[in-house]
Amino acid sequence: MTVDGKISTVRRTPSQFTSPADKARLHAIRAAHDAILAGRGTVAADSMSMRLSNPELRARRVERGLPAEPLRIVVSRSGVFDPEWKIFQHHGSPLLVFSTVRMPEDVREAIAPRCELFLFDSPGVPLPAMLAILRRDHGVRSLVCEGGGELLHGLARLDLLDEIHLTIAPVIFGGHSAPTLTGTPGDFLPAPRDFRLVSQRLEEGEWVVHFKRRRQRSSRLPG
Repeated sequence: MTVDGKISTVRRTPSQFTSPADKARLHAIRAAHDAILAGRGTVAADSMSMRLSNPELRARRVERGLPAEPLRIVVSRSGVFDPEWKIFQHHGSPLLVFSTVRMPEDVREAIAPRCELFLFDSPGVPLPAMLAILRRDHGVRSLVCEGGGELLHGLARLDLLDEIHLTIAPVIFGGHSAPTLTGTPGDFLPAPRDFRLVSQRLEEGEWVVHFKRRRQRSSRLPG
């Protein structure tokens, strides 16, 4: 995130404004979870494969009895995908796509052989139902969401964010329409979501912070 609270520019340009050390931290966080989640817009803007490229991180997961790479999950209301995107070219871990019946038929036919496809007859993807499927059918107990802001807003609205790992970069973007951590200006959450600071440190001029949700009891995924 920039100093002025933006996670991208108004044109949704790729998030390349943090250091290589921050990219390494991102992969370390990925490696610590069962699955990685991202919205379609983020996958497109950042040309994501969602892979775990560090061989040492993959080896450590295998030593712990886990698959070499976390499960990959993409969410999209529209279902408009390009089958040539990097996300569909990497086969190191299973890919699950959650969308709606709005997905064009030609896209369904093109990506179905490359992923496990779930289509809901609803305006958007019902996140509790998605999480229940991930828990029941894929054993997912910890999931890291890499954005974008709209998806994070949806999870926060349902009070499903347990932790926030945030890197604040020494740059400002400006722009009323540039997205923040929970998307562009819109509806407030039903209630504030309070977090506590777990750790903070400066690395290569970036402020690296870790927050945990303040709860009366542990959060649990639906299902």
